[in-house]
Amino acid sequence: MTQDAFIQQLRHELRSLPKHVVDDIVADYREYIGDALAAGRSEADVIAALGDPVKLARELRAQASFRQWETRRSFGNLLRVIVSIAGLGLVQLFLLVPFIFYLTLLTCGYVLSATMLVTGLATVVLLSSHHAFGWPSTDRIPFSFQGSSEDSNESADDGDVSQRRADGDAAMLKRVNVPDFRVDGDRFVLQPQPGTHMSIVTTSGNVELRNENGKLHVTSTGGATAGFDVKGDVWTIPRANVVALEIGTGSGDTLSAARMGGSAGDMAWEVKSDGEHVSFVEGGKDGPRLAVHSEGDSVVIDKNHVAIDSGDDHVLIVGPHGSSIGALLYGVAMLAGGALGLWLCVWLTRFTWRGLVRYVRRHAERIAERLEHGAA
Repeated sequence: MTQDAFIQQLRHELRSLPKHVVDDIVADYREYIGDALAAGRSEADVIAALGDPVKLARELRAQASFRQWETRRSFGNLLRVIVSIAGLGLVQLFLLVPFIFYLTLLTCGYVLSATMLVTGLATVVLLSSHHAFGWPSTDRIPFSFQGSSEDSNESADDGDVSQRRADGDAAMLKRVNVPDFRVDGDRFVLQPQPGTHMSIVTTSGNVELRNENGKLHVTSTGGATAGFDVKGDVWTIPRANVVALEIGTGSGDTLSAARMGGSAGDMAWEVKSDGEHVSFVEGGKDGPRLAVHSEGDSVVIDKNHVAIDSGDDHVLIVGPHGSSIGALLYGVAMLAGGALGLWLCVWLTRFTWRGLVRYVRRHAERIAERLEHGAA
């Protein structure tokens, strides 16, 4: 091989390096070859002594990568040095595969530990806040009613209706038409339609509302009506003042609710309309519960399980039965496990980094020795 062919092939193999680096290397080897020729050696002997330009280029790339890493010590530059060194021999390449697998496992360890740490921290903070301040609440099912008839609720603002639908609050009752009743924050809103009969038991007495042919008839005991805010045919009352209520519409739909304890938020609900049967419990000592029945199909959800029945298909999903204290202990365990896992991953990372630095330095020194020996 001639000098020009050697230099051309060497330049081609070094094309991945910056141009100024390649130019400096080529200039050095032209100077080596020129000095050897000036000393009386033949061109063929000099080129043969330099060896295969492909292998020489690999060693030069590894050396250039090592110098770049010494200038800027980042993990990416160190990995480039390792890949360059691994390209020098098949045995080192075989060692690179398990190393990459090890890095993948270490990365998964970081992700898993961080997830456990965040989940455990969130669990501990939320449950501690619940026990200390009562927030967030874990014993209520947020809900609201919305009739399926567009013009049956004239008192509701269109923007509010759209917002409630967007929030999905009335999704479970979207097929049940109860236009006479809705929940607006902490108040019950009553608007009897023709043929509707309402019976409300309040803390002050009983009230009956009956709409007969568009004319509203009111019957009450004690001072029960004083607790209502009346605007036209719309009657509103704070839910804290309601002990029980029952509504029957002219189309045969029914809605009933009854307080289950001393708290105004602990109530049992039941709605029936056109073969649809929805019942659910807010609060209570046994926690929230939801049951939906429709033409033989049913879904029952409570704090411990979900049961779905549809014809011959039956699905039962059972959740944890432990108390919130048990969940808090699980959160603490996940927090401790995540923190320990992150500490172990950081320790392994530091240990791996030091081992890689020693590995790279040792091989870089060997490459430099071979290049100096070849140049000599």
